[in-house]
Amino acid sequence: MRIALRAFLAMRLSRKDGFVRLFVFVLITVLLIGCGAPATPTPSPTAIPTPVPSPTPLPTPTPLPTPTLTPTPVAEPAGTAIPAAIRQTANIDTYRMQLSLRGSGLVGGFNLGNNLTDLLTLDGQFAGADVSFTLRGFLAAFLGADVTRGLQAMTVGGVSYVRGPLTFLGAPDDVWYRLTPEQSAIATPPTQVDTTLSAVSRSGADFSRFTAGAVVEQDGVQCQEYLGDRDATTALFSSLGAVGLPTQLPDSTVSEASARILVCADGYLRQLTITFDGTATDPQGQAQPFSFVLDVRLSDINRPVRLTPPADARDLPNPGSGSPRP
Repeated sequence: MRIALRAFLAMRLSRKDGFVRLFVFVLITVLLIGCGAPATPTPSPTAIPTPVPSPTPLPTPTPLPTPTLTPTPVAEPAGTAIPAAIRQTANIDTYRMQLSLRGSGLVGGFNLGNNLTDLLTLDGQFAGADVSFTLRGFLAAFLGADVTRGLQAMTVGGVSYVRGPLTFLGAPDDVWYRLTPEQSAIATPPTQVDTTLSAVSRSGADFSRFTAGAVVEQDGVQCQEYLGDRDATTALFSSLGAVGLPTQLPDSTVSEASARILVCADGYLRQLTITFDGTATDPQGQAQPFSFVLDVRLSDINRPVRLTPPADARDLPNPGSGSPRP
């Protein structure tokens, strides 16, 4: 029995030893394999790049539209534009006229000195047959008018008035006087558009030698400027004198002359300026310098104008009758 048990245990130990040896062999093999090749390293996580914002593209600029050039209107030739404006302006009914006649040196037989002197200035409102005006200057003083205030006169509703004092009329006071029909000539302005321009138109003045200048504004209207040189101005001045304007020059030599005329977009003439410079011969036969400027301006063309007769006007006294009657 004991012999059998020992044999059994020996067999068991023998099996167990083989198992142990097998286990050890397997373990060594595993260790050898593990040592023979390093373990594959765990790959590092791939870094996620920080997103960089894409730059916002600049907007493409919208090209500016090419401006359309407005062609500059070509001025009408002076030879047709000025006469047409004169004819049209001669028919206006209401307007304001400002005229000045200035001179220096020997003008009209008077030696006016070296500075320009107002020979005559006219500022008048015209409304059909009615007119109100003030006349000032060297020539107005010959009528006895105050040098500063000038001669004031008007005609309204067919009745003429003048403001005193005017000694040559026997009007001693600073009041308005009513004129008789025989005296009404004193209340007639020296020039009016209808008669003067109609006469200029009939005179056949030649404006073809004038040239177009700048475009300017006058009386709120765009106007074309026309310029005349010495020859063109001398011819024009002669034609104005032929129709009664006070444009007579002394016996003289003209060294310089110029003219400027404004013809406006509405077809009316609004300004005429004429300038002369030269030498004139005095009564002693000596040469004297002179300068002469005529300027005429029209405004308020065809705008409503109402002229009112003066209140409390007096009748002029008859010679020897005493004070004027109110």
